Amino acid sequence: MSSHQITIRTQDGESVSFECLEDEDVISAGLRQDIFLMASCREGGCATCKGVCTEGDYEIGKVSVQALPPEEEEDGYVLLCRCYPSSDMEVEVPYTYDRISFSPEGLGFEAEIVNLRDVSSNVVELKLLRRGDDKQIKLDSGQFYDLEIPGTSLTRSYSPANTANNRGELDFLVRIVDKGKFSSFLQYDAFVGQTINVKGPFGVFGLKENGFTPRYFVAGGTGLAPILSMVRRMREWDEPQNCAIYFGVNTEEEVFYADVLQHLQQEMPKLKVNICVWKASESWCGEKGSVVDILRRDLKDLGIKPDLYLCGPPGMVDATYAVCAELGIPSQQIFLEKFLPSTN
Repeated sequence: MSSHQITIRTQDGESVSFECLEDEDVISAGLRQDIFLMASCREGGCATCKGVCTEGDYEIGKVSVQALPPEEEEDGYVLLCRCYPSSDMEVEVPYTYDRISFSPEGLGFEAEIVNLRDVSSNVVELKLLRRGDDKQIKLDSGQFYDLEIPGTSLTRSYSPANTANNRGELDFLVRIVDKGKFSSFLQYDAFVGQTINVKGPFGVFGLKENGFTPRYFVAGGTGLAPILSMVRRMREWDEPQNCAIYFGVNTEEEVFYADVLQHLQQEMPKLKVNICVWKASESWCGEKGSVVDILRRDLKDLGIKPDLYLCGPPGMVDATYAVCAELGIPSQQIFLEKFLPSTN
């Protein structure tokens, strides 16, 4: 079986090279040689391992069209977990060299459940504390972690609402799904003091530098978690951009963290928070209607084109993206993360 050299080039100008067989995907080839590139599902569904091929030929296996849309595939984008080389390849990835690990333990650690509570009719807040002497949480706001259900090999991916810290703190917002494996664990088996295996961070969703361009954040349900992390990072660094959060849910019973958002708005004079309830009652004092329609209304009146950060269910993200295109916001100013169905 022929093998080819794969060169991965990172955002900061560094690179790593290794051999890959023709019948082997790039992520697996790296793992075989103790090179742990950013990846999560390894089934072509999550887009964590997305890059753009700048040189070489390859075949792409079965992938989710949400993770790798046809137009991106035509432009040379690949999912490395479904990429099989037929020549030497060079691939640019959207993360820095320090996100590549060279040992299986490099991205994993144990954490203890320190708090577990319902924050709405369908969302649970899960607080973890990293165990051991190393308390550092390395995180680019917007990334996610894989959490393993104790006693199993099943993992689910969640973005924390916190920022990077040296206290070992991780705060997750988990939507309770009927018959969901992690949902059932949280509802019936999880308890304070329990240990969970954590791996990460993964993903490339996060803040992009674009001068003083305003930043608008659109979150559906628990998509609020990475949005909170990014806005909190802006607060920590005292970043100057005007920004707005559009947080959408279906009913008032599904609203959570209203007090957190209000406090954040008080701390950040340039932040405006909009909590949007689709099926709101007459007594609801916030925005009434879908988060997509309310965003469209405000963007029409704005007169400028902000950077847009979208996170939530695929339907909401796609609809919001369509509104941005309708109003002439360039695609390079739209950054998104979809909640894709679990594949395990």
